[in-house]
Parts: sequence; C-alpha cells; structure tokens
Amino acid sequence: MSGNSRQSQIGGGDARDLTPGRILVAFEKLFGGGRGVQRSARSGLRYVQLAGGVLLVEQNPKKKSEWGELARAGRRVAWVMREGEYLARVVDGEVVMLDK
Repeated sequence: MSGNSRQSQIGGGDARDLTPGRILVAFEKLFGGGRGVQRSARSGLRYVQLAGGVLLVEQNPKKKSEWGELARAGRRVAWVMREGEYLARVVDGEVVMLDK
C-alpha cells in the first residue's frame, strides 16, 4: 500500500493523535467513496491512510471469521492498523479502541 501525499491522509500529526472522531471521518470516506480511498493491489480491499502510518482497512468478506460473516451480511466493518497491529475496530460507525 503506497502513500500518495499528505493530502490523502486523514488528520494531522501522528498515530498518537488517533481519535474515534478522526477514525469515523475516515470510515465514512471509506464506505462513502470519498477522495483518498485506495485499493490494495494484493487483496483488492479498500483502505484510507491516516496520520502516522495508520490505515483504516475494510474487512475482507471472504474471511471465515465473525467479522467476515458480518461483512458478508452487509454490515460495514473496518480495522485501524499500523504495521500489522490492530488498533481499533469499527462496525457500522461504532469505534472500539483495542488494548495494546
């Protein structure tokens, strides 16, 4: 997943500035088709870059998990990640910050 420019990132600063409000802005962009939504070449999943190398990635509906099942059922599920670490989960606009 490549970074285009600062303009394509949501929020200023770095990952410490990550708030549920900023995550929700990116979530609405991700599922609303706003500017800055990119697609992974490998998986084809959509994602939005946030500050500090953080990504908001849609749930892969092909996964055999409860989250994949929700996505297949039409729910909007996404994950906030940095370097493979899950920071938060968003389901239909409800942000849950995960313990580190």
